[in-house]
Amino acid sequence: MVSISAFAIDKTEVTQAAYTSCVQAGKCSAPTCDWDCSDGNLPASCVNIADAKAYCAFVGGRLPTEAEWELAARGTDARVYPWGNDAPTCDLVNMDGCGEKASDVGSHPTGASPFGVMDMAGNVVEIVADFYAADYYAMSPAMDPKGPASGEHYVGRGGGYKSTAIWQRTSARDTYDSTDAAKSLGFRCAH
Repeated sequence: MVSISAFAIDKTEVTQAAYTSCVQAGKCSAPTCDWDCSDGNLPASCVNIADAKAYCAFVGGRLPTEAEWELAARGTDARVYPWGNDAPTCDLVNMDGCGEKASDVGSHPTGASPFGVMDMAGNVVEIVADFYAADYYAMSPAMDPKGPASGEHYVGRGGGYKSTAIWQRTSARDTYDSTDAAKSLGFRCAH
């Protein structure tokens, strides 16, 4: 158990349209893959952790810590999934077997977290600020843990459209290299 100071987190993943404004302002790098620019409401993807941090700074925010992300997804009642404890379905989450590509952010309102935060499971795996250590929470501070001070990998949370149902749990975490930038990897900001 850890305690978290008050924070705000974006209701949705950062969109391609929003990220494009940062690229046009010269504050963010262009994505590493082609986007379907006809739909700016798709999640910004194909960006690495440095790009995600640059965007969040551009809008006056930061990446959420892993603990903040999990609280926003799980709530205070220890939910297995953001929407509760019922197994994932394609009505609740965009995951493997539900379309095979990202959908517009907020497309699964019945899958929202108890705080009304959308797509905390599915759509794209979300980059968080923390470096990864498998045993970090066994030794973390009890107040506002920020992850290990250094590391070779960082944490991704939330499962994505390529992830099976087990990865949609609020407790699921995965590791990524600092250069990873894939269509199935996106982010949201905290404030």
